[in-house]
Amino acid sequence: MLFDTHMHCEYSCDSHQTIQEAIAEGLAKNIGVTITEHWDYDYPTNPEAFLFDREAYFTEIMPLRNERVLVGIEMGMQPHIIQENKALVAAHPYDYVLASIHCVGGRDLYEPTCYIGKTKEEAVREYLREAIFCMEEQGDFDSLAHLDYPCRYWPYEDKELRLDIAPNLFDEFFLTAIRLQKPLEINTRRLDNSESVAALQIIYQRYAQLGGSYCTLGSDAHYREHVGRRLATALAIAKKAGLQPVYFREREMQLMEV
Repeated sequence: MLFDTHMHCEYSCDSHQTIQEAIAEGLAKNIGVTITEHWDYDYPTNPEAFLFDREAYFTEIMPLRNERVLVGIEMGMQPHIIQENKALVAAHPYDYVLASIHCVGGRDLYEPTCYIGKTKEEAVREYLREAIFCMEEQGDFDSLAHLDYPCRYWPYEDKELRLDIAPNLFDEFFLTAIRLQKPLEINTRRLDNSESVAALQIIYQRYAQLGGSYCTLGSDAHYREHVGRRLATALAIAKKAGLQPVYFREREMQLMEV
């Protein structure tokens, strides 16, 4: 079954859909869904914004869990909260832990002020170095979300993440993910743009060339109508790169039948 492994519902403060709505949309589109509510401890612009009542979440979602409805969390990584995140993962029986980099150097990548005084190359290098450090130190997660997340918000004229801006550091990032056996997510949010697709294709092909074998697929849906969006484009990127799409159940990798 095809799975959308990244979406947010009522336990994420920026979401506009319920768990029931996300499940219904998955059924309507004949895909599996993994709910991944936001958890960003010590978020710099609002430390409490991306936290939620995990006990209430599990009380609500576990009766709904089945082979096509899985329970996850999107865990924001920062260097100073590694131990808090390890405790988070250990506390509940998630099917899937999706790790993300939403902040770099204690700054929110969403905010324009994050990039003041930095060239695009400097921003990319800082982002990749922090991602490498967090992957190494965190360890206990299943896949890394939206590598192109900064492209949504940074102020540079060329919005895309280009492999040639820091090729050696990209290789170090890929090799770290491969050594730790962590798939990279192909996030579908920006795949309505042909230039974004082309730039990301090069990135995932390099990951595969270095020995990467697997990827996850995620819409990052915050609205019901976005569940499962552009999965066909993500599948095409994966196929061209030679990556096998996977999802996770009880923290164990499952091959998608596509």
